[in-house]
Amino acid sequence: MQANKPPYLHVYKASAGSGKTHQLTGQYIRLLFSAPHNYNHILAVTFTNKATDEMKSRIVEELNNLAVGNKSGYLKQLKEEFNLSEKEIRNRSQGILKSVLHNYSNFSISTIDGFFQRTMRAFTREMGITGGYKVEVDNQSFLPEIVD
Repeated sequence: MQANKPPYLHVYKASAGSGKTHQLTGQYIRLLFSAPHNYNHILAVTFTNKATDEMKSRIVEELNNLAVGNKSGYLKQLKEEFNLSEKEIRNRSQGILKSVLHNYSNFSISTIDGFFQRTMRAFTREMGITGGYKVEVDNQSFLPEIVD
């Protein structure tokens, strides 16, 4: 990313079964092709653990498909967008996949609550809480409001 360019924020809203995972996977892979180590700088947030797992699996699966020469719905778009040959895309995919797998802990796709938990842990001192804090929900304090 250039210093004078603001970071991009993409928000996708759609109902279940509308192809969000396919769209997000394509966007993530395009970001990886624009800079192979971008996974260190991408924050992808979903609502559920299931969606998180599906998203990570789909990205790795598609990178593998591209790397080994299997059919991929993203090949044509990558060729056009980055002006690369199929062989160049396959080679680049191999390198990206290898990098992602070797640095899997930096390949961050998380739930919203997981993201906020990580953020809170990073700033415990600034927030004035101890490192061993525990988040608990007191149902009794907000249950009457929900019922109303």
